Amino acid sequence: MDAFTMLIMACVSGEPTCTASRISDMGFTTLESCESRIDDITKAMTRQFATRAELKGKQVTYDVSCLDKTQLWQKLGIAQSDI
Repeated sequence: MDAFTMLIMACVSGEPTCTASRISDMGFTTLESCESRIDDITKAMTRQFATRAELKGKQVTYDVSCLDKTQLWQKLGIAQSDI
């Protein structure tokens, strides 16, 4: 079974760009296992943003997707892969 990959886009209000991150974990063997980690990972990212004085008090929004290999390739626009 293919593992799932989590794609996270975090946007801080007032900032011109968003931060994107891809998290692959061998424990993400089902959609549910990937989704169960979303809260833990976004909480950790929010704590990291809070340490930056220039971002203090700003709202963070997240767009999170849990994708298998085929869905990830489609989202990234990859028609075929050699791996």
